[in-house]
Amino acid sequence: MSIRLRIISICFCLAACLLVSGAQAEKLPFMSQSKIRVVVSPGERAFGEITLDNPTDENKVMRLYLEDWYYLPGGSGAKEFLPAKSLPTSACSWITFSPAEVVIPAFGKQKINYSINVPADASGARFATLFFETLMSKGRISAADRSAGLDVHVRVATLFYVEVKGTVKRSAKINNLNIQPSKETKEALDFTLDFENTGNTDITTSGNFSLINNDGMVAARGALNNVYTFPGGKGSLLGTWKGNIPAGDYDLVVTVDLGKALADAGTGRGPVITKEASVAMGENNQVVQIGQLK
Repeated sequence: MSIRLRIISICFCLAACLLVSGAQAEKLPFMSQSKIRVVVSPGERAFGEITLDNPTDENKVMRLYLEDWYYLPGGSGAKEFLPAKSLPTSACSWITFSPAEVVIPAFGKQKINYSINVPADASGARFATLFFETLMSKGRISAADRSAGLDVHVRVATLFYVEVKGTVKRSAKINNLNIQPSKETKEALDFTLDFENTGNTDITTSGNFSLINNDGMVAARGALNNVYTFPGGKGSLLGTWKGNIPAGDYDLVVTVDLGKALADAGTGRGPVITKEASVAMGENNQVVQIGQLK
């Protein structure tokens, strides 16, 4: 039996680089939507379509199938894919699509229709991936790979985020504030906090921090990294200030938006969490004291 080597090119890539000896990049069809976020009432359906655009001068034969996915621990946005219906957060049983196999003509297009059927007793959010997979052209596979019996498949995907209207809760815990010299940059300070998704849907954050002196002037300000989590997921918020902060007492204000994913998709806005803590700074960016985060 031949070995099938799958290399995932998720959503945002226009071409997949195959990690096999001698194999070259294979151009894949473009997708009109790499992410689909919908809000559906219990017991109702949502419909839509995805357009595949073949940019090459040869026909592309693609098969379609659903899988589960989730964000890996750490909040970096890295993903893991599993067979359909493997996870309690799976939306695979809610989604149907057609056709299941397509031939996209050279420089042509193909529309894929999908339907999302939300059960009447559903709540929270569910997730799925619709993969579009094609066998790499034989002419692009090296002799060594062919002799080894490799069937090289490449695939792109559309991620589904399905929220059940009226049942979604976006909430989080933010704690364990730490301020210390940066490990990456000299004469800089890292502001770090722990983040935990306590809601029942995915959360992508955006945020910032400000260090304000007793006169109301901002002495340091910066953005926090994005954190990507599923319910129960955890990650770290990190911001860096490059420069000297005069000695004195400050009020640190941290603002974290839990609705970045909604804003990006144009489907709404999410709650914003604001935390504050007193900070005493000494000479040469020495952190003297960090108060309780409130």
